[in-house]
Amino acid sequence: MSQNLIAQTMTDVQRDALLADLAAFDAKWGPYKVNLGPDQIANIAKLSPSDIGLLEIALTFTQQNAGSISADQGAAALAQDVPLARQAIIVDAAAQQKAAMTRNTLIAIMSDAFVVANGIYRVEKAKGKNPQNETFLEAYGAHFARGPQEPPPANPPNP
Repeated sequence: MSQNLIAQTMTDVQRDALLADLAAFDAKWGPYKVNLGPDQIANIAKLSPSDIGLLEIALTFTQQNAGSISADQGAAALAQDVPLARQAIIVDAAAQQKAAMTRNTLIAIMSDAFVVANGIYRVEKAKGKNPQNETFLEAYGAHFARGPQEPPPANPPNP
């Protein structure tokens, strides 16, 4: 007998409310958002939030030596970008934390469901194929029988 560790439901209305909150975040993040393609990402410096210290050093140097740095070197842009990066790091960390929490919850929910589904499959398989369970046994069992290079089977039809 299986135990449902995630004893919760989500209605379409609740799901839509969560998606609306994400849309609201997108709207608020819009002025700061930069869309980069895979090639652009591959061609820019590999930076992480921990690299803010390097930018802080450059900004401090630039501010302390403003008279010796020509305007065409982008000191004004650096003075805007570093504080923006400081703020974006905080938002990014919170968003990453929420994304990880959401992914972990999804995995836990699906794991719970797979425990039950696998139990049903084992019981039905032990009964032997019959017209009522044949489609389910073949479709569900095909997932576990496939090789590493084969695509997953199509969704099984509803009984």
